[in-house]
Amino acid sequence: MTDTVVTAAAPAPLQSAFRKTKWSVIWLLTLTIFSALTVGGLMAPIQEAVKIDLGLSDFQLAMIVGSATAIPAAILSLPIAWLVDHHTRTRLLIILASFWAIGTIGTAFAQDFYGLFAAKLVSGIGAATAFPVLVSILADVCMPERRGRSMLLISIGAWAGVAAAFAIGGTLFGWLEANPTAFIANMPPWREAHLLVGIAAAILVLPLFLIREPARHEVEQANPPLREALKAFWRRRAFLGWLYVGNFAGGFAEGAAALWLGSVLVRQYGQSPGEFGGWVGLVILGSGILGSIIGGFTADISQKLKIRGAILLPALIATALSIPASAYPIMPNVTLFAWVLFALLLGGVIINLVNSAAIAVLLPNEERATSLAALAIIGKIVGGPVTAAVIAGMTMLFKGPMGLGVTLTWLGVVTGFISLAGYWLAMRYAPRPVAATAPETAPAEAV
Repeated sequence: MTDTVVTAAAPAPLQSAFRKTKWSVIWLLTLTIFSALTVGGLMAPIQEAVKIDLGLSDFQLAMIVGSATAIPAAILSLPIAWLVDHHTRTRLLIILASFWAIGTIGTAFAQDFYGLFAAKLVSGIGAATAFPVLVSILADVCMPERRGRSMLLISIGAWAGVAAAFAIGGTLFGWLEANPTAFIANMPPWREAHLLVGIAAAILVLPLFLIREPARHEVEQANPPLREALKAFWRRRAFLGWLYVGNFAGGFAEGAAALWLGSVLVRQYGQSPGEFGGWVGLVILGSGILGSIIGGFTADISQKLKIRGAILLPALIATALSIPASAYPIMPNVTLFAWVLFALLLGGVIINLVNSAAIAVLLPNEERATSLAALAIIGKIVGGPVTAAVIAGMTMLFKGPMGLGVTLTWLGVVTGFISLAGYWLAMRYAPRPVAATAPETAPAEAV
């Protein structure tokens, strides 16, 4: 069936009309982001084994875990965001989920740096660009004042996926290493882990066919051309610019933890993936659940405060509290490492959820995907190649057994203060919530 998009806006319920939250859709979106983040972070706990097996250098490893996912985000996020605002989002989500499943399976059969890089690129096309699609769908299946709490589940799913990447990756790797003939004989454990997780991700694509395309709400201009969308984006440059500064700077510490957490535990604390995979997964999952609950409820509660940009206040506070937690990689033992890492990740979860909720509440429907795509581009580029390059340069200054940990700490503290200033200024320039200013219209869309 061919999609038909009618540019004329159709009347829809008034803003005060009750819109029933479609929890079944939200749960399926949660399952989808869980799958995306699991495959996206699967290599993190076992990258040292991949490096040894394929004979990779640190630079090549950084390219694979950083640039291979950042490149699709940088090139495709904005075009995909345009498709989100103009075409059927549910079909787009199915395509993207298929990419990350295929790429993960392909990783299991890569024979050298180039094959591994290509497989991670394919996986990144889906996993690195799907978030704006998810948020766009979610925003249309619940009322604005409930979006923080609805995003709570999406955020828990995302962080559960990150936790599962460490727990499954590390634990499965350790088990396969101890039982080399359990599945495929003579296949290295890291390859088997990617193959099994990739097959599971492919199976999880199937439930997406059950989601029906929701009607669009809070539309200021139905199906605007790209030129008009960019103009609207430019009009909000003061708010979005400082929001992106906060996200840009804050992304360094989070990106560094994602890229180098496993290496720090192996090099500085003498732990193997089988030893740290389980407890790191619990730390990530615990911080993800608690941070999502705090972020979701505080995002909704803060909207009631009589200050400009109040929805961003939880992100501002969480950023301030995260700065001292950047010292996690220089803790004297693994126990303190785990607790301080928990505090850092807790702040990051709150910040990321509030960022997305702020865009979903303060911007009209047709601008959300583009704004979220820009946020994703910044996060992926900063958390990938930029962080890798900065850390590679800084480790030349901080040498010795704790050199990597000292580098990560300094990077987190300095960028934390920059992020704090960004969020404070974003609050000052924040627009009024779109539900209070925009007429409720929804373009007709054939599904």
